Amino acid sequence: MSEVIALFGGTFDPVHMGHLHAVSDAAKQVGLTKVHLLPCHIPPHKSGPKVSAEHRLAMLELVCQDWPLFSVDKRELERDTPSYTVETLRQFRQESPKAALVFIIGMDSLKSLDSWYHWPELLKLCHLLVCQRGDCPAEFNPTIQALLAQHQTDNPERLKDTPYGHILLAATRAIHQSSTALRQTLAQGGHEPDLLPPAVLAYIQQHKLYQAPC
Repeated sequence: MSEVIALFGGTFDPVHMGHLHAVSDAAKQVGLTKVHLLPCHIPPHKSGPKVSAEHRLAMLELVCQDWPLFSVDKRELERDTPSYTVETLRQFRQESPKAALVFIIGMDSLKSLDSWYHWPELLKLCHLLVCQRGDCPAEFNPTIQALLAQHQTDNPERLKDTPYGHILLAATRAIHQSSTALRQTLAQGGHEPDLLPPAVLAYIQQHKLYQAPC
C-alpha cells in the first residue's frame, strides 16, 4: 500500500494526555508515523464544546509542536453541520481512493458503533484501530460481536497493505481521565499538570479557559 492515512477525531475540549498516550501506543503497534487529529465543530452525539473552535484548534497546534506524530486537519471545524464520521471518511476516500485509511477510536466507541450515523458503511471506507486496555476485556452486544467476527485481525500489516475493512484491537495504556473531569477540575481552580500537556495547560491559564462551572 503506497499511502497510509491515520485519523483520530474528537471534540478535544481540551486535548489531554489520555488522548495522546493511547493514540501513540496504538500508532506504534501498527507502525504509523503520522496521525491527523480531527477536531469537530458540532459533535452529533453530545452537547457542544465549552470553548470555541479557535481555542481548541490552538491547543491542538501546540500539541503538534511537541508531538511529531500528530498534525491537525481542520475540515470538520470548517463545517456548519454536525461532524458525522462517515461523511469525513467519504471525503478522505474521494481524495485518496487507493490509500489505507485507518480511523482510530476508543473501546467505548466500538461498543456503541452500531448507533453511529450510517455505521455499516464505515468498514467499506476505512480500517478501525481501537484503543483498549490490555488488562480489561470488553463485552460487546451481538451486532458488534458479529462485526468483529467478520472483520477483526491481529496482524497490524493488514491495516497498511489493504485500503479498508479490518478491525484491530490495540493494547494501549489506560485512560484515567476524561475531558469532562478535567474541565470540572479547571473550573474549581485546579491545574492537573500531569494530565494536560504543559503547553496546553499554559494556554488554558493564559486565556482563562474553563473557569466557569462546567
